[in-house]
Amino acid sequence: MLLHFSRIAGARINKSVHRRGFTLIELLVVIAIIAILIALLLPAVQQAREAARRSSCKNNLKQLGLALQNYHDTHRVFPPGGIIGPCGGNPPTNLTGIQECSGGQSLGGNWLLFILPQMEQGALWDTAAPGLSARDPLDLMNNIFGHFSPVAYRCPSHPWDRRSNVAFRSIEHMSRGNYAANYGSGDLTASYVQATAGVFTINSSTSIRDITDGTTNTLLVGEVNYINDVTADARGAWVYSGMGGSAFSAGRNPNSVTADILARCTNTTEMPCTEANDGTQIAAMRSQHTGGAQVCLADGSCRFISENISQTILEALGTRAGREVIGDW
Repeated sequence: MLLHFSRIAGARINKSVHRRGFTLIELLVVIAIIAILIALLLPAVQQAREAARRSSCKNNLKQLGLALQNYHDTHRVFPPGGIIGPCGGNPPTNLTGIQECSGGQSLGGNWLLFILPQMEQGALWDTAAPGLSARDPLDLMNNIFGHFSPVAYRCPSHPWDRRSNVAFRSIEHMSRGNYAANYGSGDLTASYVQATAGVFTINSSTSIRDITDGTTNTLLVGEVNYINDVTADARGAWVYSGMGGSAFSAGRNPNSVTADILARCTNTTEMPCTEANDGTQIAAMRSQHTGGAQVCLADGSCRFISENISQTILEALGTRAGREVIGDW
């Protein structure tokens, strides 16, 4: 009996000793399968995250549209695209770029500043407002907004870097944002002409009754883009009233390969541009979203505009009183 038990125990020990593990080839196969699964899942995760960021960006545009409507309810007009004039606050006599008062043109507030109370940024408005009527508000703008932009003024799809503020001429400390006002279907000069004007321009005071094309057929706000590590470029400077800063034109398709014309910019393959310090300035909508950009219409609705949209339709959407007939888009 004892011998029988010893044989059984020996068999068990022998079996455990000779138990086979994973070979190197089997291990490599398992690792390869895991890598393939990760490669398949990662794009789906990234797409889901981008969809969430895009939805959040659209929500920001809805907030901006609602704030502009509330501003209009209070003041009976939309805020000006920007206020620029010689020292003393008079309207500009030309369309040259922004300079300090010693140079003739003074930078005042813009639409994104004026709707701060409607964007639940009353404290920030209380800090900024007293300086807007000053002889030279540039110093105030630099001190307050040098490294700050409200979260609702930034698209989550754009990697924001608080150190990437504008550094050129006299507005060297302007922080960045991603939303701009519709200046119409042409360049800066055309933004003053009724047939090509948008809802906003410099020193504008547009009311809903001035949007004779209909609020559902007129762009109000759209997206703009900028490059984080390029600071000598006006694009994205949210308190800058000029093209590419807090203003865009429907005269270029979203993410257009045609160069923007700006008072100051850095030409790159991703965002081409040339410089001009006059009324020929024009900037396209640009975004981090694949295939186009998001917009808010004058009726408060938000949509995505393809970068392949018909230029004729886009220009019609850019005007407020062009009397164009717009079909589906």
